[in-house]
Amino acid sequence: MNYQLLSNYVTSTEDNVYAIKNVPSEVAGTVFAKVSRSPKGFRDNLYDLIKEDMLQLPDIDMISMFKNSTAHAGGFMKKWGVDYGHSSIKEHAFAQFCIEGVSRWFTEALETVQSAKWLSFTEFSLRYQKPEGVVTPKELDEHPELKEAYEAFAKQCFVYYESLVPLFVSIIKEKNKELSDSAVEKLAYENARNVLPLSTKANVAITGNARAISDAISELLAHEGFNQEFVETAEKIKKHTTEVLPSLISHTEATAYLKSMIANFYERKTQENGYPIYNGPFVEREEDSLALFFDKSKDLTLGDPSLMNRFSELPEVMRAYGKKIGVTCSEACHHQMIRHRAFDFQIQLPDTNYGMILPKEAVEAIGQKEGDQIIDILVSMGKRSQELYEEFVAKGLGSVAPYVVLNLNARRLPFYANMYGLSHFITLRKEEYAQDEIRSVASQLEDVFQDMENSLTHFKFDRHLDK
Repeated sequence: MNYQLLSNYVTSTEDNVYAIKNVPSEVAGTVFAKVSRSPKGFRDNLYDLIKEDMLQLPDIDMISMFKNSTAHAGGFMKKWGVDYGHSSIKEHAFAQFCIEGVSRWFTEALETVQSAKWLSFTEFSLRYQKPEGVVTPKELDEHPELKEAYEAFAKQCFVYYESLVPLFVSIIKEKNKELSDSAVEKLAYENARNVLPLSTKANVAITGNARAISDAISELLAHEGFNQEFVETAEKIKKHTTEVLPSLISHTEATAYLKSMIANFYERKTQENGYPIYNGPFVEREEDSLALFFDKSKDLTLGDPSLMNRFSELPEVMRAYGKKIGVTCSEACHHQMIRHRAFDFQIQLPDTNYGMILPKEAVEAIGQKEGDQIIDILVSMGKRSQELYEEFVAKGLGSVAPYVVLNLNARRLPFYANMYGLSHFITLRKEEYAQDEIRSVASQLEDVFQDMENSLTHFKFDRHLDK
């Protein structure tokens, strides 16, 4: 492919991180929409559109012209955009950029930074596309035996993924004879992804204002000493977004407070309760909820507040007061939950000690040959994931242990559920084509908040047009 054709429209034709330039935002956003359903990246899709003569984009490089202008070279933009003292000025400028071939663990961290509510994401979907390998954390280079065990584990995950697809096809087709072959195959891929680890590669496209991007970069850079993938990718984001926002991004760095908060985040906060295996997700609101134990002040990820200054962005947990809900769900479901940014989440480090959530299709097929095979595979790999996680921790690598957590591993998610967020969540996630597990969570939340729904005349959380 002749990527030279794209040189005026992306900041790099080779790096796995690149910003979009000289492309109308509407066009970029439309091509971004293909990211979740296509194995191709943004560059490839844009290239196809240009090659097919569907786009008439400018040949002129407006970014370069701006960099040569007196406003930028003379410091006018820096003075009023950075030095003036009002960070809100940065909110009037935005950038669109892409990140390819990073881990699902990284995309989760990116989607849950403090400024995530002001960023928009479109991510490669494992519900519709087959995975493309895993990221191996560089921290393992100094532990060759553990690295070998990790790579063997990742390879086995993909072997089982391939074997699970036909097993799920068999049980789903038997139960849903009215479904087309393509619909059955989609559900099979959706369920087989349970055996994939958080190290599985993903692509993500992002749009955000300069303030939100700067804050996200700062928070990711604060992972220094804990996760090289996060820091190196943050540096690339900084480099490429500076290309298109040269006056507003370049002075971004991790602060002492952010570093203290991230250090606090990596402290293991799990309860020892064996290795529970659940037959589905569940929602709790009682004070003794397994998920809500994080609500105790000693367990909150706050870092050292004495390091805060007037420019410190408050962590998400400071906004998470009110009616608290605890959801225990799988990692795969958790990844969908966190996209509902109207909620205020308390994100915790993934940990295999929370157990696992068996997928509905497998649970309902227990007693059948294929169903029992699926359960055996999932349980054995879940336990191997837990063993490897503990080996990472024993070697002082707890900060990269999440790479071995599987999509089926349980995740506890405490959050503040507000009416606005619930209405959007329940309407979207109870829809017929939503994934089984998150649909179950939506139904349970609707039940939990039934009294609040009834207290508002004519109000319904679930607002499907066909109801």
